[in-house]
Amino acid sequence: MPINEVTVVSCCGECGTEIETVTVKKDNMMLSTSELAWCPKCQADRPQVRDVAGRLESIKQEQHSYPKAVPAEPFPGQSSGR
Repeated sequence: MPINEVTVVSCCGECGTEIETVTVKKDNMMLSTSELAWCPKCQADRPQVRDVAGRLESIKQEQHSYPKAVPAEPFPGQSSGR
């Protein structure tokens, strides 16, 4: 069954404090906004940054699954000098 709803997290654009979490239909999802939101830590209206919940953690997990980089070695029979 397809996922029709997404959880969106709003954070303070200044300090990064989580302001609000809402679940919306994918069709109604809006991540960009110019609206200000009240930040309890800053005690002021601040620009907000919206992102899909769990996206950053998912990116980290994927990056950890990549193979480790190893130093390049010259092909057999070639010298490493120029």
